[in-house]
This record gives sequence, C-alpha cells and structure tokens, in this order.
Amino acid sequence: MGFWQKAMISMACSPALRRMGEAVGRKTGLAAQFVSGSDAADHMARGRELDGQGIRISSFYLGEYVTDPAQVTRTVTQLADLVPKLDEVGLDVHVSVDPSQLGYMQDPAMLRNNAQKLAGMIGEIVAGRNDERCRRLMIDMEDFDMIDDTLALHDQLRDLGFPVAQTLQARLFRTEGDLIRKIDQGAMVRLVKGAMAPPASVAFTRRSDIDANYLKLADMMLSDRARETGFFPVFGSHHRELLEKIASLADARGWPRDTFEFEMLYGVNQPLQRDLVSRGYRLRLYAPFGEDWWAYAWRRVGENPRNLGLLLRSGFNR
Repeated sequence: MGFWQKAMISMACSPALRRMGEAVGRKTGLAAQFVSGSDAADHMARGRELDGQGIRISSFYLGEYVTDPAQVTRTVTQLADLVPKLDEVGLDVHVSVDPSQLGYMQDPAMLRNNAQKLAGMIGEIVAGRNDERCRRLMIDMEDFDMIDDTLALHDQLRDLGFPVAQTLQARLFRTEGDLIRKIDQGAMVRLVKGAMAPPASVAFTRRSDIDANYLKLADMMLSDRARETGFFPVFGSHHRELLEKIASLADARGWPRDTFEFEMLYGVNQPLQRDLVSRGYRLRLYAPFGEDWWAYAWRRVGENPRNLGLLLRSGFNR
C-alpha cells in the first residue's frame, strides 16, 4: 500500500478528523451526496425513488476497516433486518458486503456463519418469488492478501445453493485467471478497476494499462462461452468512454440489455446514469447507508486521488 493510500486510511480512522469532517458534511450536504440514507428507513425510501426511475441498488451498510467484533454484529443485524424489508417493498436489490464486515479479521467460522446467514435469507426470498428481480449477496473485494479467502467464500456459498456474486478487480494480473473460473461456473461477477493499489509486482499501475485490461476482461465477460454458461456480467465504472465501448460490444454480440448491468457509485456522474437508463441499459447504484460515511468517503479518495475534487465539488455545489 502506497503513501497516499496509508494517508487516506489514517484520515478515515482519525476520530478528530471524523468529527470535523462530519460537521462539514452536514453543513454542505457532502454526506447526503454520496450516502443514500442515515438509516435503513431512509435508505429504503431512496431505493424506492430510484426504482421509480428504473435504477436498481446495491445496499451497503457503512463501516470500513472493521476490527471490532461488536461492529461485525451490528452490521449483520442491520443487514438481516433490512433484507426482508427490501423484498416487502418490491425492490430489486443486491446486498454488498466486505468480508471484514462479517468477521474476516476475527474468525473464519464467524465469517462463514454470518455470510451463510445473509445469503440464506436472500436465498429464501429468491426461492419464494417467481419474478425477474435479481437478488444477490455481492461479495466485495478488499486487500490483495484476502483474495483467495474471498473467492473461496463465494464458492462455498455457491456450492450450498445460495444466490451470491463476486467482485473482481481489473488492475490485478491474476484477475484474468480468476474470471475464467467464474465464467466456467456461470457466476455473476462485478468487474471494477480496483481499490487501494497493490504493488507493481502483482498489478497494473498505469491508468491506461488498467483501462486496457478492464476492456480485455469485459470482452471475456461478453464472450460466447460466458453466454453458454449463464454468466451474468456487471460492469462497475464511471468512465463514459469505457462503458460506451462495452455497450457497443454487447449490442454487437447480441446480448439483450437485460442480461448484463452497469454499476456506479451513488451520487457520482448522474448525467451518465440518466443516459444509460434512457437507452434501456440496466443500471445499479452502489448505495451505502448508515452513519459512518466519513471513512467511506475517504476510501474513495484513497482509491483515486481525483475523487477528492469530485467530493468537494459535489458537496459545495449541491
């Protein structure tokens, strides 16, 4: 992890900076720009508004760098309470989770049990409904040294018959091989560029190389083989040029626009969001909710320094 990423984590975890940042966020609207609600009720209300605009959501309960077992319990409780309510109001929802939120740092059994609890709840809903709504436990990808365990968790849940999906990072050299295996499984994969840049020995470091590899992996996700296995592609990006190339590729290969998705962060690049929906593409927003928005915002800056300007401009120009 580089100096910039370490600095952003320090800022995210600093109680003093958090108090100051949250005060600024309340005054400027910065928090509301990137967080869909301070609690589950607000989040659900916003989800229904977005659903009315043809936009799906991926619910994420805020909490970064989870090391406290009590916070793990709180996260699981919040999501377990949320899942049936989301179904009651008819929302097409993914629930996104970081492995560290479910106990990765504490105990493998805790992680496995919490993941099975949430995936099982979603599975019961899927089994009881005969409609076209897509519901998954979407497993986020965190640090490089967690990848094998994260992929193993996905496969364990999938082998148990639970509706799960996996996030993969385009910046990593190894992702091509990981993606081949997911395509062969007929899995659902959300492709992102990747957070918290790992060393050059394992990852692309130049933006142009990351973009090129993203497009290469997207080509694989829209291949004949992927269609044959029932693979479901999800493309997470705010890069218009990249998404336009992917959209053109999907159309040229005959992928119906309801057989893949684009995913973007809540509050980011709304013009592109509206454009994709108006053209009939499926769009899902990664929509965090809860009180711990400060660490989430600074993680976005740690992933990409350009997001600092985006955060500030969006907040002060709201």
